Amino acid sequence: MKRMFFYCTMVVCGVLLTGCGDKPADSTSSTSAAPTQNQEAGEIQEAVSKAASAAVEEVKKQSATAVAEAQQQARAAYDDLSRKLVESTKGQTDKLLQDVGADLEKRTKQLSESLKENQTLTQQLQGAVQALLGGQDTEAVSEMGELAGAKLTPDQTTLAKDAYNAMAAFVTQRNFSTLEGMDSDVARLVNSVWKGNYSEALPPLQKIYGQATLTPAQKELLSTTFDQYAPTGWKDAASSLQKGVDALKKFGN
Repeated sequence: MKRMFFYCTMVVCGVLLTGCGDKPADSTSSTSAAPTQNQEAGEIQEAVSKAASAAVEEVKKQSATAVAEAQQQARAAYDDLSRKLVESTKGQTDKLLQDVGADLEKRTKQLSESLKENQTLTQQLQGAVQALLGGQDTEAVSEMGELAGAKLTPDQTTLAKDAYNAMAAFVTQRNFSTLEGMDSDVARLVNSVWKGNYSEALPPLQKIYGQATLTPAQKELLSTTFDQYAPTGWKDAASSLQKGVDALKKFGN
């Protein structure tokens, strides 16, 4: 905007200065010169208006070019992250993790394309994927959750939730698939949240969360991942469930 104002000012000054060299009329010719002066003033005003409009159009063109270049750079950056995400799962022997990872790449790419005109949200999406690639799963899910809860169009909201579900499934499989004796529960949780069915995901989620062997970091990841969509109080129910299981074990002994 400052550049446009400066440009317009210079143009206006140039137009106005073109008339500065005229000699002032003497008193005897002031009456006859009045129509000519009015005409000249009108011509100057019209020239100023045209010059200002031309300056505005030029700035608009430059701004549009800059925006297009920024969008192209952002798309290239995301394509690189997307490629790395797919490659990160290729060496895995976990077939479910590979499948979820490939779907996550597809969903986030669709979301990125939808957000291409919003640089702030595009950068937030890139940050989430970058965190995921860096093994910062809690931060990745948190970023994606904020994005899914942002003010979006209905179509963008759907894409963001789909991407969130895939990311939730991905981090769950990556961090909990090796829990001893919990293979079927983890698989059930992953597949449920992958398709966005949090009611179906609740029983295995509570069972997994109640495991005494979970580390604080694993519990934090589950909380961050499922607090946004799971029913309120699901962790309390999980703790009560585990207490009941522990009591039964003691009774059995």
